[in-house]
Amino acid sequence: MRGTVRIAVAAIALSVFPATVRAQTAVETAKSAFGEDVHAAAGLTCAACHVSSRGAGALPIPSRTAIAPLCATCHSDAAYMRRFDPQVRVDQFLQYQTSVHGKRMAADDERVATCTDCHGVHGIKRVNDARSPVAPLNVTTTCGRCHGDPARMKLFGREATPPGDWSASVHAAALIKRGDTSAPTCIACHGSHGATPPGVTSVANVCAQCHVREAELFRVSPKKEIFDALGEPECLTCHRNHRIEPPQDTWVGVQEGSVCVECHDESGDSGMTIRRVREELDGLSAALSNADAVLTRAERAGMLVDDGRTAFQEAREYRVQSRVLVHAFALAPLLKVTTEGTASARRAQQVGEAAMLELQTRRRGLALATLVILAFLGTLWLKIRRLPPPSSQQPTQRAM
Repeated sequence: MRGTVRIAVAAIALSVFPATVRAQTAVETAKSAFGEDVHAAAGLTCAACHVSSRGAGALPIPSRTAIAPLCATCHSDAAYMRRFDPQVRVDQFLQYQTSVHGKRMAADDERVATCTDCHGVHGIKRVNDARSPVAPLNVTTTCGRCHGDPARMKLFGREATPPGDWSASVHAAALIKRGDTSAPTCIACHGSHGATPPGVTSVANVCAQCHVREAELFRVSPKKEIFDALGEPECLTCHRNHRIEPPQDTWVGVQEGSVCVECHDESGDSGMTIRRVREELDGLSAALSNADAVLTRAERAGMLVDDGRTAFQEAREYRVQSRVLVHAFALAPLLKVTTEGTASARRAQQVGEAAMLELQTRRRGLALATLVILAFLGTLWLKIRRLPPPSSQQPTQRAM
């Protein structure tokens, strides 16, 4: 009976004071999470962020527009931050103020991201901690919570497709499937605290941070001036932006489905150059395929073809160079590389063919030796057959 009464009293208390109970639960949850917070490890307490003029025990929640300035009271103080990490940056708030997020927040638009949306509130981890929401493997999910939400993005006149497109890109494959944490994520191209959409004139500089050789070739190519005059976003014109696919030789050409055909046709010098470039790329790939097939057969047969594999690797490097040289939009430098690459592939093929020829010679020699041995054994057998049988006469026993 007493247990029933206690349950009834508790139910009445929950119905009468639901806000108080929820607040208390939230406080306990926050305290539990804060135990593993980077700020707790640094010796800070709740009062460091929940500043109140109402005395001890009061924990006011900062308004969204006040969060970034509040974080900046410590994170923008070089002398203070140096106590914890002498190399830590203290310009995050300055960058945030230049970002799309920061500018909207400064205009009292609380719908955009602030510090706690990306880093969390209680239980904040270091950026290099794999559990952090802004760690390389997690940051796209964090950005995607807003930028992948169609309803939210509609409010700002933007599409919600970038997170999904990136997930299907070559960059995502490098990060998620191969574990390459240097692969580009949202912040690699858009920035983190100073996040802003790359413009037409700056997007090539963003790509050039990683794709240095391609960028250098393009800058001295005839396309650079043309693209600038047309207002084309350089890299994005052929490779797109978020859903970047692995480049293929089939992109080069004047046939349907190629990238070049979006601007060019078969006529004129440009059409001829495009066809030649494609022929050179295809020729080198075919030479590599033939060499690999012969070397593989020889290896499976137990032959040593180390010299061939070395030449084959050289040819592969030449193919990588030839694909990079496509960004020069010129035939002469490409021809030099594809010629050398094809020669290396043919050397590799020759090593494989020589190994297969040696294998055939060995097999013929083994077959001949086997025949000789069999002939010898046959002759020996015949000789044995012709020997007289042993005498059947029994020796006479001596008389006793």
